[in-house]
Order: sequence, then structure tokens, then C-alpha cells
Amino acid sequence: QIFTLIGILESYGEILPVHYTKGGKPGYYPPIKGNRPELVLDLYDPFGFNVANTEEEKAKGLVKEINNGRLAMLGLFSLLSEASTPGSVPGLEGIIPPYSGNVMIPFEGSFSFFG
Repeated sequence: QIFTLIGILESYGEILPVHYTKGGKPGYYPPIKGNRPELVLDLYDPFGFNVANTEEEKAKGLVKEINNGRLAMLGLFSLLSEASTPGSVPGLEGIIPPYSGNVMIPFEGSFSFFG
């Protein structure tokens, strides 16, 4: 089901008048609300929370979203680092159980959160 949804979104993005490889905006999907009777919400901002935002506010929100994603990646890698090398992250020492397996294949063998 998820692959079908991804395929639908990709094909919808390919039929834009200006393709993103030819100067269009990457990641932009035109509004779909009202194109068919069952399409009652848009993909981005389905409830219209950001309609009144200026371009400057949208740009600031984009920077915030990118920074939140970067922070989430740092947090995940700190957990992986502490699990593979105990004591490598001072604030997590003793909280995260050590893991001797491959951290890129976490559910192999006898993986357990509880010891």
C-alpha cells in the first residue's frame, strides 16, 4: 500500500508543466483539492493552517524543519554511538545497554532492550 501511494505521488509530480529537472521547484505538488470528488484535502497543509503565511515565514519554517531533522539525526547517532561504544556519550553512560552486534542490523541474533 505504501509503495502504491509513493507511486501515485511520484507520477503526480511527473505531470507538472515545469519538471523539477527543468527549472521547477523540487518537492512541489500542485493543490489536488477538488480535482475529483473524493479529494477533499490537499497534500501539503490539508487544513489550511499556513495559507496566511508570508514567504519569509515559510522560509523561516523551512529552516526550523531542517534544523529539527538534523537534531533528530544527532540524537539517533548518539544512541547508536553509546550502544556500540559504552561511555562515548557522557550523558547516556549506563542508560543505554551495550550492543555487541552490528548497529546497522539491530534486530539480528539476541537483540533485546532489557539486557
